[in-house]
This record gives sequence, structure tokens and C-alpha cells, in this order.
Amino acid sequence: MSVATKEMIVGQELPALRKVVTLEHMRLYTLWSVRNTHTDWEWAKKSGVPAPICQGLMIHAYVSEMCTKFFGENWFKGGKLDVRFASYTLPGDVIEIKGVVREKIAAGDAFRFNCDIWVENQAGEKTLIGSASALVA
Repeated sequence: MSVATKEMIVGQELPALRKVVTLEHMRLYTLWSVRNTHTDWEWAKKSGVPAPICQGLMIHAYVSEMCTKFFGENWFKGGKLDVRFASYTLPGDVIEIKGVVREKIAAGDAFRFNCDIWVENQAGEKTLIGSASALVA
């Protein structure tokens, strides 16, 4: 079930999604058989990062989860996502995936909702910024 309806207005917030990032989840996502900057403390430090860093695709999946909850099946029928990573996500971080409707454009019998999206860590720092859009009939 989606949240988005044609009646929604610019400024509407997308339902936020909260995740606790753990090393165990990072290792599962990476298939722990591989030692790299995403799974191993020593390897990460040798690579010049403070700790194992969460894979970008894992964060991307969380963003897509929020968009799926908001747009429903419309997300799978032409949803668009454009993101840039601003900082690392580390084990123990508590992140919130957020968004707001920036623009509503008529498209035939539907509307295209263009949204600003971002991910914040527990310190309020944005670790990902971008945009998402989908048609809502």
C-alpha cells in the first residue's frame, strides 16, 4: 500500500525510515567471506577510513525501501532515483532516510512527484543527498 495520492501537496514529508547500521548487517550484505573495507576493521584502517564503511548499495537499498513505502507499485513502474554520497555510514550509526515533495507536475491523468531525499546520521549530518520521483495516478 502506498502513501502517495494525487491530492498530496508540495511540502508533504515522506514517511521517514529509521535504521540501525550494524557490522553484522554490513557483513551479511557483503557476504562476509570477503575481507574488505566494508567487513573488516583492520582492512578499513589500512585503507584510510576510521572503521568499516557501509556499502553504498546498502544505503541505496534503504532509500529505495522508503520510496517503495511512499509510492507503492508506482515506484516499480518508472520511479527515478539520483543520489550522491556526502559522508560515510559506519557500524553503530543510527540513520534516518527522509524526503519531502519538492514539486508536483501534471502528467496526463497522473502527477509526477519530484522529491528531495536524504539520509541523516545520529549527529544530524547528511550522509546522502539526492532526488526521487514517480508518477502517481
